[in-house]
Amino acid sequence: MVQSLSLAMSGGQAMVMPLLQLKEFDQYTTTHAINVAVLTMGLAEFLGLGAGTVQAFGLAGLLHDLGKIRIPREILNKPGKLTSEERAVVEAHPADGARMILEGEEPLDLAATVAYEHHLCIDGRGYPALHYPREAHYASRLVHVCDVYDALRTRRPYRDAWTSEEALEYIRKRAGTEFDPDAVGAFHKMMQRWDDRISVQQG
Repeated sequence: MVQSLSLAMSGGQAMVMPLLQLKEFDQYTTTHAINVAVLTMGLAEFLGLGAGTVQAFGLAGLLHDLGKIRIPREILNKPGKLTSEERAVVEAHPADGARMILEGEEPLDLAATVAYEHHLCIDGRGYPALHYPREAHYASRLVHVCDVYDALRTRRPYRDAWTSEEALEYIRKRAGTEFDPDAVGAFHKMMQRWDDRISVQQG
């Protein structure tokens, strides 16, 4: 999967430059973006999608949080509860990221769509608020699951990292409301298979 992502990124600066922007801004956001890309590609492959689609979904996962470079670091890494004004700044990052991708030299429409939609929920909640409720793109629904899982598994200034079991249970309980239930079911099976392989190797 990493090799596949590397091959996809070799297509030009349209993929590489945004990642460098993220790295200059915040190392956690960069690592998170790479983790989400790999998880999304793994999930897409697990679901039987073709190689080209797997790569496209992975690139979308890689760039999903690009808009966070517009969030001041003191807000992004604030250890306490955000004010309503600070929350509004954070919730602007999907639209900002989509706009930045669309303004690039090469068309990356799927990545822009995922950047815009990755915080939308199945039941219509989430952000940005839509004037006309609609279903998010399939790639966005996969990235949403992978995004939340990796975020929960990482220690942040405002909380400790969750275990894999805790993160999976959180996602499972919200299947059908926040998350696409089919994506949740496939992700859970994929992670169980990976855990089983690791257990066998360690045994």
